Amino acid sequence: MMLKENWSKLLAASFCYLISLSTNAQINPQKIDIVRDKWGVAHIYAPTDAETAFGLAWAHAEDDFKTIQGTLAAGKLMAGKVFGPSGAAIDFFTQFIGAPELVEAKRNTLSPEFQKLVAGYIEGINAYAAAHPKEVLHRKLFPASEDDMYRAFVLSLSAMSGVDDILGKLVNDKIADNPYESIGSNAIAISSSKTTSGESFLAINSHQPFEGPASWYEVHLNSEEGLNILGALFPGSPTIFHGVNEHLGWAHTVNHPDKIDVYKLRMDAEQKLHYFINGESIPLEKKKAKLKVKMLGLNIPISKKYYVSEYGSVIENKHGFYAVAFAANRGLKAIQQWYEMTKTTNLNEFKQVLEPIDLPGFNIVYADNDHHIFYVSNAKLPVRNPNFNWKAVLPGDTTATLWKSYHTFNELPQYTDPSSGYLFNMNNTPFNATALSENLKADGFPAAMGFGLKDNNRSKRFQQLMAQEEKLSYADFKRLKYDIQYPDTFYFDQDINLIFRMNPADYPEVADYLSILQQWDRRAEKESIGAGAMKILLNNAKESIETEMQAVELLKKSKELLLSNYGTIEVPLSRLQVHKRGTVEMPIDGLPDVIAPMYTKPTEDKLKQRAYVGESYILLARFKKDGLPELESVAPYGTSSKTESQHYTDQMEMFVNKELKPMTLDKVKVYKEAVKVYHPE
Repeated sequence: MMLKENWSKLLAASFCYLISLSTNAQINPQKIDIVRDKWGVAHIYAPTDAETAFGLAWAHAEDDFKTIQGTLAAGKLMAGKVFGPSGAAIDFFTQFIGAPELVEAKRNTLSPEFQKLVAGYIEGINAYAAAHPKEVLHRKLFPASEDDMYRAFVLSLSAMSGVDDILGKLVNDKIADNPYESIGSNAIAISSSKTTSGESFLAINSHQPFEGPASWYEVHLNSEEGLNILGALFPGSPTIFHGVNEHLGWAHTVNHPDKIDVYKLRMDAEQKLHYFINGESIPLEKKKAKLKVKMLGLNIPISKKYYVSEYGSVIENKHGFYAVAFAANRGLKAIQQWYEMTKTTNLNEFKQVLEPIDLPGFNIVYADNDHHIFYVSNAKLPVRNPNFNWKAVLPGDTTATLWKSYHTFNELPQYTDPSSGYLFNMNNTPFNATALSENLKADGFPAAMGFGLKDNNRSKRFQQLMAQEEKLSYADFKRLKYDIQYPDTFYFDQDINLIFRMNPADYPEVADYLSILQQWDRRAEKESIGAGAMKILLNNAKESIETEMQAVELLKKSKELLLSNYGTIEVPLSRLQVHKRGTVEMPIDGLPDVIAPMYTKPTEDKLKQRAYVGESYILLARFKKDGLPELESVAPYGTSSKTESQHYTDQMEMFVNKELKPMTLDKVKVYKEAVKVYHPE
């Protein structure tokens, strides 16, 4: 036993030594302070941005090292080794989109400042791995390199653009014409002209998963090089993605212009693996994705072929050869643009940073202490030939469908300081972003840009509420942000409005269930029986409802489910869904697509579903003309993902009760109220 323990210690020491040799350490951790507040949120203070990134890597690893390693494994093409077959699919995707080649070709286009930031982060994560070898998922994950992170960035941005969904459909012989759509997010900016206090308000309210590689991590970064921002980022990021600095803040939501093009190649029947462009037969470039899959404790090497064409990477299925083209794998500066956004001090600087359109997508809603508000439906969109239907699969045999240039920043839908005093986006059309009289017109933009024209329940309800408000207090602002009532008409993909027009007397077998729905006030409150009935209805509404008979079948199915599981149809929402982590469990408000939504998935208890995505990280800001912005925030669970931490579940009750914790950018106050101050070592 003693021999085994000594051998383990020797291996750990050797591991630490090898990593320390490889990191070429440049940063002195003694210069970095990690200041933890009462909620465990890390406030990182250091002389330089790179040192701050080192501290961020260390602090985030203390809270969620496992998820960060998942991101690095993907960038290192080791997801199959670490996670098995599901990870191998990620490794294939990373190679299919050309991430390794892009990083090799474009890394030197990144600014020296940003390269230093990434190097600082990598040094920090390697140092944490060296100091905590028992937490390392795979011995070959470390030391990590800057290129590992760059490849992971390309992978993440491509997936956020929806390319993984398109590729999955092509691999499974399903030809996809439509871009991926996420569950949604909210962003709201209110200028001082619309508030009773003369402040401007900003709501950062992205609806991401509560856990995993796309979950938010709250942090405050402060350096002597001008960095002072509080906000949130994803595991493995060296910079904040949306947040508030001393002067301004911004929020993101996912937007849905046409970001992806799919081409069907016209193959040459006389020359194998050749395709035609303008009548000329051109060979496909053969590629093999090299994968290693962990199965039964062994790493099994496998390979999967794909090709590269003038249109982009190509996959073959039983319908033919298809190429996929998108902007997220055409450049490497997106994450740098986020870093540059964190250091802007006014609207002009902010727009200048956005102008190159390095971020391939995302709506951006902005407010500042000069009381400017701004919204752009940002996307890197090619200038497309209007003679083709870009929403369909395109002909891959002509240069007429090849991209030659991109639309400029000024050509994107955007608003600055509307007289209405408010801007918003809730994953709806950019042509409904403010008062109806001031909205942009869709016909002023090329149809091939593909910007959607649809609204949803959230955007319609928000417009209804704003139409009733002359000026908003901060309490009013929070009330709107936390609203859980549907609009007068429903805007789901499945039209359920028919159900709410039916006469219960005409359908005696479902009259009682129908009456509960129709008498419901449309509020998604946890003790509401109507909300419970609506949840079951939405869970079962998988197909379009075009006739009353289809509606009756849906009602029957929903009623039977309630009776078989609960013995009654009068079941409040609180018995159907909970907010749960570990041993902590509590009922929670919210239904899909209300302004403060909640989405659930099954648990081991078949009678209850657990919230897993919805409100997510919330940060509200109040901007004054002078002084630092006032901030409040909350996370769904807590700062730490480690079960033994006191911060594993300590924000759950606040989150459920729609309460927020005060946060600050004030260094003196942070240190004064600190629970713990230490260096990353």
